[in-house]
Amino acid sequence: MKNIKYKVLLVEDNEIERHAFERFVKNNEISYDYVIAKSVSEAQRELACKKFDIVISDHDLGDGTAIDVLHFAKDIPVVVVTGAGDEETAIRTWKAGAYDYLVKDLDQNYLRAIPITVENAIKHKFVEDKLQLLSGAVRSTEDSVYITNMCGEIIFVNKAFCKTYGYSEEEIMGKNSSILWIGKNQSENTRSVFQTRSVSGGWEVGFYHKRKDDSIFPISLSRSTIKDANKRDVAIVGVARDISERLLIEDELRSTSMKLQKRIQTQNEIAITAAEAIQRLLAEGKINKASKVICDFLDVSKINAGAAELNCTNFDFTDLVSSVKDLLSSFTSGKNIEIKCSAAGRQCAVNADYDKMAQVLINLLLVGIRFSPQNNNIDIVINNTGSEIAVEIHSAGCDFENNKIYKNANNSEWIKQQFDSGREDIALGLRVAREFIEMHGGRIGAERRRPVKQESNQRQDFASQERADTGNVLFFTIPKINSMFLQAEGVEEQKNLLKMTPANI
Repeated sequence: MKNIKYKVLLVEDNEIERHAFERFVKNNEISYDYVIAKSVSEAQRELACKKFDIVISDHDLGDGTAIDVLHFAKDIPVVVVTGAGDEETAIRTWKAGAYDYLVKDLDQNYLRAIPITVENAIKHKFVEDKLQLLSGAVRSTEDSVYITNMCGEIIFVNKAFCKTYGYSEEEIMGKNSSILWIGKNQSENTRSVFQTRSVSGGWEVGFYHKRKDDSIFPISLSRSTIKDANKRDVAIVGVARDISERLLIEDELRSTSMKLQKRIQTQNEIAITAAEAIQRLLAEGKINKASKVICDFLDVSKINAGAAELNCTNFDFTDLVSSVKDLLSSFTSGKNIEIKCSAAGRQCAVNADYDKMAQVLINLLLVGIRFSPQNNNIDIVINNTGSEIAVEIHSAGCDFENNKIYKNANNSEWIKQQFDSGREDIALGLRVAREFIEMHGGRIGAERRRPVKQESNQRQDFASQERADTGNVLFFTIPKINSMFLQAEGVEEQKNLLKMTPANI
């Protein structure tokens, strides 16, 4: 703090003493920017309008004492000087907040002590302010800070520590810091040391600490040694941060990353399988099948890219079923399979994308047709259930376990198996159907229904309700609307589906 010009307020009612102070400062070339006040009231005015580094005040003043000056000086260090000093006066001024107490002598030798006293007082104030600032920062930080002596006994904790660990300041003081650490008999999930990513992206060592209630939580910890003026180790400060939330986020990111990698791998495998199938079909001259695979793969690609859009209109779903049945007649006649619909003659008004729902029906019915044996039937059962329509496709086809459709729709091995078995038209159909239904806010699934034992006098009609309770079922739901909308608006007949032919499916 050398070469600093201190701002000094001298409060002195004795003119001789004032002149002596001025001569001493001038003769010794002391770098003081000083102001002289002759009374307590003058000192009060100066302190109210100016800033000072230190106040030097005579004890006995005409309108008061140095204790009054101390009151106005507030947090400015004050050195008290008196010509009639005694222990009682000295103790009283120190208790009032004076930094030091000097006794005047006849030869005015006390003036020689003023520069050192002023320097020490200002340094002390600077260190005190700095310590208060650091203490405030430590106490208010969100990290848990604790300080131990060299024996490990806790001598300081901040508010964050008490909140995180569950101890009050009185409970933890004097305790050994070992109570914060978990014991040796911990599980693998709570080993004492682990490695984690730091905020900066690098690796850091993490630890497990224990709260008052014995609950265990992960922390990042930094510790450093405090040295005294002689560079001797006197204490250890620990700064602990609860990283439970960070580890949870890391786990979620890791899980999401693994899912994304698996999804990308599946998409790549499907793309390779589809490309190989298209190449083979084109080489074999099966243009229509190759076209179907290309269309399905483009739909899947648009869905993955978030580029698929819905063009919803109001229409009667039973009309769509009738149109799809006609389109698939060439497929069903070849195997002597009949498609029946239990909702014939009833309106089932829906708000959906007509063309995409047509694709859903075609793809799911093709699954039933491809896997069903000859001379069999497929039932389409449509039920009105609250705010949605539930559609069930019953067949003797592919045996799906409950909701296994979700697994097969994204299973590259299952998709490849369909390509290799000559069922290219359904290889990607389940995936497209599932995505389109979910885009409409509906649900899709599959299940295997076991036969129900019937009495001998019961009819064995395939279209009866008993038949609907057996076999393999593909089902989905879509939102419905009030049938009055259909009467008010009518249904556009210019749908892409009506332009399709079996050769394009």
